[in-house]
Amino acid sequence: MSCINCFLPGGTASIDRNQMLEIDTPNQEPRVVNSEARRHFQAGIVAQQSEQYDLAISSFEKAIAADHTQSDYFYHLAYCLQEDGRLEQALDQYKRVLTLSRDHHEAWYNLGYIQEELGQIDSAIQSFKKALVIKPDDKDALINLGNCYMSVGRHQESISTYLEAIKLDQQCVMSHYNLASAYHSNDDFTQARRHFQIAIDLDPDYADAYYNLGICFQEEGDLSRAREMYEQALRLDKDMGEAEAALLTLEEAHNLN
Repeated sequence: MSCINCFLPGGTASIDRNQMLEIDTPNQEPRVVNSEARRHFQAGIVAQQSEQYDLAISSFEKAIAADHTQSDYFYHLAYCLQEDGRLEQALDQYKRVLTLSRDHHEAWYNLGYIQEELGQIDSAIQSFKKALVIKPDDKDALINLGNCYMSVGRHQESISTYLEAIKLDQQCVMSHYNLASAYHSNDDFTQARRHFQIAIDLDPDYADAYYNLGICFQEEGDLSRAREMYEQALRLDKDMGEAEAALLTLEEAHNLN
């Protein structure tokens, strides 16, 4: 029995998408000399702040048409395209940011996130690494780098990366949860149980953590504890079909005995 998908973007253990996009998002206007570009950029900022992304995108495009030398114009355009779900276009614009400003941490971070979403894992790994060179204490970049390693079966590297994230923040539920998943995938059930339990201690309402802890108990033959974990997961999330199916499997095995 395998864990719930614990590490892919948008899954139960990834960072919230809005949180990702808000990381250090610039909201101040850059140095500008072109008055027309300045006017369009300011209009774009106002639209972005009110989440009117179509209007913001149009304004930033006009700013860029008037002055294509400002990396922040491209960054804000990319950000709004990403928020609007236009990932391929956002990816292209983040790359343009980086041609103008190679040390733009947020552009590397969001580029990695989009590449991860699009299944471009090798590229995402490199982008998150670049973000971490610029900002080594970026816990979220470490978590997403670990996610990328997990998605291609590089479990030991994912474990090391999640451990680095935990060093930065020992109270981070997601780091412990993803680390537990990595240990489970590496057949280290003792450490998997330990970190799923830590995730539960930090967030007692984390249904997926209870479910995955139940999997660990079941795989180690402790069916009573496994049943307790599955039942608790269902109490917290009545729609968790995986936990319901696991309980049914345990019941059927019990009846056969």
